[in-house]
Amino acid sequence: MLLGCALLLAGGQLIFAAPTRPLPDLPILAAASFVPMAVATRLTQVPGAAAAVCGAYLLPRSLLSLVDPALEPPPLLLVPAVVFDVSLWLRPSDLASLGSLGNCCPRLRRRRTVAPKRNRAPRQPTPGRYALAGGLFGLTLAAIEPPLLVLLGADPATWSAANVAPAATVSAAACGACAMLARSSR
Repeated sequence: MLLGCALLLAGGQLIFAAPTRPLPDLPILAAASFVPMAVATRLTQVPGAAAAVCGAYLLPRSLLSLVDPALEPPPLLLVPAVVFDVSLWLRPSDLASLGSLGNCCPRLRRRRTVAPKRNRAPRQPTPGRYALAGGLFGLTLAAIEPPLLVLLGADPATWSAANVAPAATVSAAACGACAMLARSSR
């Protein structure tokens, strides 16, 4: 399932070339990259599915770009995929359990505290949580992809903050809408 979604991600990257201008290229890249990850997350209902799909795509693609210098490097998708997974699946009780880590080491323990009870209910993200996570994916991709493009030789004036801000807004909205559709589909 995850490898199939990785192939879908690779197909989308082949269809849409590297972005040359913020609008409409950056939102198209964000949506084309996000849809296979959202589908994989929805079908498997497993935390980390989006990052797994992204990793399964990026490893061979990165190796190919190292072997063939004419091939441009892949977009920076792993960080937005991890942001999507974390923002979708992390619960407040997970953060509360981080506070109990000090109880395992006597030197770090100052006073005796009771570890919080772990929430063992199955994780069922709401449609709003999907939309928020999708929007964060689009924002993160729009924040880290332009500096890479400028580093690779794109015109810095084209990728200025004033030009990228509307594209980031559209990317976040597009990915949030795609996430809502993925969540509501059966």
